Amino acid sequence: MSLSAESNKATLRKLDMKLDNYPTCAVEALTRLETLIASRNKQNLVMQIISEYIFLERNVKDGDARKSQSQPISQMNLFQEFQLIIALIEYFSRPGRDATRNAIFLSLFGSHLTPQRSKLLSRLISTAVSGSVAPLLSSAGTWMQQVGCKTPLSLEVAQNIVSDFISYSRKTPEQLKQLPMVGPHFAANFMVAVADLYLNEQRSQVLTPPPDALLDTITEWMTENPTLCQASQQPLVLPAGAIAMPFATPLAGLLRWVVLAPLVSNRTAYSNLHLSLLRTLQQLVSSGESTALPFQDLMQIVKSLQNHCARLSESNADPDADAAYQKCMERFAQAVQIALSSSCITNQIQLLCVLESLPPHKLMKIVIETHKK
Repeated sequence: MSLSAESNKATLRKLDMKLDNYPTCAVEALTRLETLIASRNKQNLVMQIISEYIFLERNVKDGDARKSQSQPISQMNLFQEFQLIIALIEYFSRPGRDATRNAIFLSLFGSHLTPQRSKLLSRLISTAVSGSVAPLLSSAGTWMQQVGCKTPLSLEVAQNIVSDFISYSRKTPEQLKQLPMVGPHFAANFMVAVADLYLNEQRSQVLTPPPDALLDTITEWMTENPTLCQASQQPLVLPAGAIAMPFATPLAGLLRWVVLAPLVSNRTAYSNLHLSLLRTLQQLVSSGESTALPFQDLMQIVKSLQNHCARLSESNADPDADAAYQKCMERFAQAVQIALSSSCITNQIQLLCVLESLPPHKLMKIVIETHKK
């Protein structure tokens, strides 16, 4: 055994946290971590304490040491999981420095989670939404940006919120409606993730619209607060030496919703959301760090429109006579015009060339000719 491993075990013995006194040992561990986490040479010890005293994880003796170390198994039962969630809610609700809270959250829930930790994280965040726990939601928003809003972990969190507050609820809870007021950074990153789940042919062969209640909620958010999308751009409060990952805004994903919606739905909520997005684009000032409408995201819209036109061609239908396609192109042209004027699209010339490949549309043709000059 290495000297560092022996030292860690000696330190753990000195901590004298009793595992049979759960969740007190987890609460005590969180407090001890505040001191240890500031020291970079104690990271292995930090991870060991988190695994053993907070998540009650044990390595399985299966003859494959490397596998057992990478995938420890939690011995936590459902009641202990509930106790831990309450303990974490209480811990993150205490007064303290944002940098410390974020460091603890990122240590507890990194970018590579066991299935048990991933499920607990989703339940923890849903509980924070239900209880309007602003400090925890702030840390969760930072976590989403650091691991990536479109990674499987963030998408699982977003899907769980949809299930808890939309799919299994007769009426959208007020806590979800008030989320942008309680945790604007988390709400913005949640929209990035949830927008990726629906009306996205890269994820499924068909265009699946979002649940009506989810669409209504996000439309209400955007209508009441057009600057919400920019909340993801706020500076992160991270521990010393940590590097902030690039932010993403939900604009491109929500624009994909409203542009492609006529292909699958005639709900007026999409029109309202479209108007809110146009208003947001008009107010947008390009930050220089990351553009609001990346070329790759807009290409997803173009590809879906090309696929729709290909299906029309197979059935000998003319895009000019297809009301759904015409409405899609009208919304797309309006958004592209405002976005180009605001200089918030990457690879503008390349985008204009791609748009020319679509079946002609009068308004889009004017936009292309105006900006190719």
